[in-house]
Amino acid sequence: MSLQLDKKQLNVSTATTLRSEITNLLRELILNGDLQSGERLKEVEIAQQLGVSRMPVREALCALESEGLVRQEPRKGLIVVEYTEADIKEYYTIREALEVCAIKMVIDKISKEELAELNKYCDNSWQAYKNNDIDEVCAWSAEFNEHIYDSCGMPRLKEQIKTTQKYLRTFRFTSFKEPARMERAIREHKEILRRVEAKDYDGAAKTIEQHLRDATSAYIELWKKRKVKV
Repeated sequence: MSLQLDKKQLNVSTATTLRSEITNLLRELILNGDLQSGERLKEVEIAQQLGVSRMPVREALCALESEGLVRQEPRKGLIVVEYTEADIKEYYTIREALEVCAIKMVIDKISKEELAELNKYCDNSWQAYKNNDIDEVCAWSAEFNEHIYDSCGMPRLKEQIKTTQKYLRTFRFTSFKEPARMERAIREHKEILRRVEAKDYDGAAKTIEQHLRDATSAYIELWKKRKVKV
């Protein structure tokens, strides 16, 4: 495994939380792209680097396998899953269906204060973009995606959206950092809010559909280029 782990990355007090913390740490590294597709994960190596026994590492890897983030391969062992084009399209299709449903609830329930906060995230994203601060653009856009459905009034729906967004995070930030895509995405976020404020149900839904389809196309194009290089 190319990435070096450190026990300081864990915050644990019991065996149960140790397993959970290792799972959370490895999941975060995979979703952020620090542990890359196809990379082999060795139980012994991870345990040694983190200074823990093999049992909680084994349990953590089993949990990640059940989530579909890692898988067993013959002669290789456990590796980080490499998503296919079909996987990417499926995740984005699920996200689109969920968010189109949620945005209509948001229009009915969002407050002026919540709208103002979301507009602030967009404005901060735009300012960061003009300052060529890519990390800040990503951070403010993540805030937008995190909170836009807070007022939908359906906690289970929101949780499903968050789960889907979590697994798309590595796709989203990879393609989002392309300058042309970044500018367009910020403008699309602002347009979504304009439609919400105008209580334009169909317009908001269509803007989200277009926003996510653009994101899908942008990532797949980049993904194909990287596949060719490999």
